[in-house]
Amino acid sequence: MLSRFAIYFDEVARRGSIRRASEFLNVASSAVDRQILKMEAELDVPLFERRPHGLRLTAAGEVLVGLVRRWRRELAIAQAQIDELRGMRRGEVTLALAEGSAELVSRVLLSFRNRYPGIIFHLRIAPSQAIVDLVLSSEVDVGVTYNPPDRQDLRVERAIVSQIGAVLAPDHPLAGESEVTLAQCADYPLVGPDEGHSLRAVIDKAWSTNVDGMPRFSASANSVELIKALVIGRIGIGLLTPLDIVSEVERRVLKFVPLTGSGIPLSVLSIISASGRQLSPPAALMLRHFADGSIDN
Repeated sequence: MLSRFAIYFDEVARRGSIRRASEFLNVASSAVDRQILKMEAELDVPLFERRPHGLRLTAAGEVLVGLVRRWRRELAIAQAQIDELRGMRRGEVTLALAEGSAELVSRVLLSFRNRYPGIIFHLRIAPSQAIVDLVLSSEVDVGVTYNPPDRQDLRVERAIVSQIGAVLAPDHPLAGESEVTLAQCADYPLVGPDEGHSLRAVIDKAWSTNVDGMPRFSASANSVELIKALVIGRIGIGLLTPLDIVSEVERRVLKFVPLTGSGIPLSVLSIISASGRQLSPPAALMLRHFADGSIDN
């Protein structure tokens, strides 16, 4: 129902290259280039800046790509609604996830898929701020991220609050404690998120309140999986949330000990969508599944 130009143009805009778009679409580069040149001639305006290392949208191209993506999104919604009328449960949902939330989300998707096996999921891991941008730009239907900003154009569908704690190997000297302070943790090597991770600012604030100064990490990483691996390897104590180590606690390879002290902050894992935007029926079903408590199971 969409023209070849609309499909080709959108993919070139996403990939910044006619060659990469043609490979993804499995059509000849010349066919893609021909459609774009034809539309540029009809509009009498360039849609891309031709650069040595790829293509970049012009101002006119930005206007047109927004329109094309709105057409594609609305067509997908219409198709899903028609499927609903026919009693079918199929379609696609795109999600952007903060690293560390994937395990919980996968459990939700498993139970959701058991009910709606015809719905396909497209998932991507992204930094927290990038997830907000992806949701607001309609690149994804749903975001799962930590500590999202309070904005009118964002809707929080579900929030799960947890407190940061010490993540330890089971035989660590502090593993038998019911709670620990950051000062106690400071006596041991530490492993934590780097400056690019949303938890880092939360930890730095708590550290300055309870210990003074900034934490000195023996190792830092931009990946929760790396931090957990370093703790399992006994490089140091990790500072994460209990949501980050669900399977490791179940397998008894890591232990979570809550932090106590002044102003220990909470971390909020939120399911977000764009305010005022109509979601496709599959995406709306997915959000309801998140909101009914399935993420806790």
